[in-house]
Amino acid sequence: MSNLGAAAAAVRHPIAKGWFVHCVTASGAICGMLGIIAVSDKQPRAAVLWLAVAMVLDGVDGPAARVWCVRDHVPRIDGYTLDLIVDFVTCIVVPVIFLHQFHMLPHGASLYIGAFLLFMSALWMSRTDQMTPDHWFNGFPCEWNMIVPTLYLLRANPWFTTVACIALALTQLTNWKFVHPMQVRRFRPLTVSVTVIWLGSVLWMTAESPGDKPAVGTALLIACPLYIVGIGVWRSVGHGALQAAAAESNLTVA
Repeated sequence: MSNLGAAAAAVRHPIAKGWFVHCVTASGAICGMLGIIAVSDKQPRAAVLWLAVAMVLDGVDGPAARVWCVRDHVPRIDGYTLDLIVDFVTCIVVPVIFLHQFHMLPHGASLYIGAFLLFMSALWMSRTDQMTPDHWFNGFPCEWNMIVPTLYLLRANPWFTTVACIALALTQLTNWKFVHPMQVRRFRPLTVSVTVIWLGSVLWMTAESPGDKPAVGTALLIACPLYIVGIGVWRSVGHGALQAAAAESNLTVA
């Protein structure tokens, strides 16, 4: 076997694939650091970009880990713990600092509201029942990296931002359902499409000049979160809740 062939075989080895996935996950921490630097330098576009990159990394590592059975081949690294560590930085710390630095909250209340969001998010990250058997999140899953850029690009009123953030934070110790775009099978093609459209809209609106915000982009930024909220209502108190209860009952009887 040639050196090139040996190198290719080594790269295809399950252990090499496992370490590659873990490295992709850990790279999100670097995005978090660069996001914090961008916020500190008052560069909102750069901060949103790094949050978007971190989100893409977070979106691809999970499916790859499951397909390649990373847990079995590289058991020394706990991918779930690694993911939580990175998510706390990119999904919570950077967006909350963003809220404060770019004056998205009422003057004088920013630090208190940000502290409350961090406090509630830390508790949610520690929940032992983060997900239901059908892979819906219990309580808002700390996706501040989606909420904050959206509100910023929509130029939301500080009081509206406050109410929206506090309302989401208050669900974090409840069983109100939020969809996991990749793991929830019901509506998955639509949910993934909506998530991709939202991310594209964020990047598009971020690239536009501050005074030029296309109406289509604004509409998409509003429509995508409404979809997420809507299917959450369906799963929490609508027909989806009845279906889930019936499925759990059948499993219990079986």
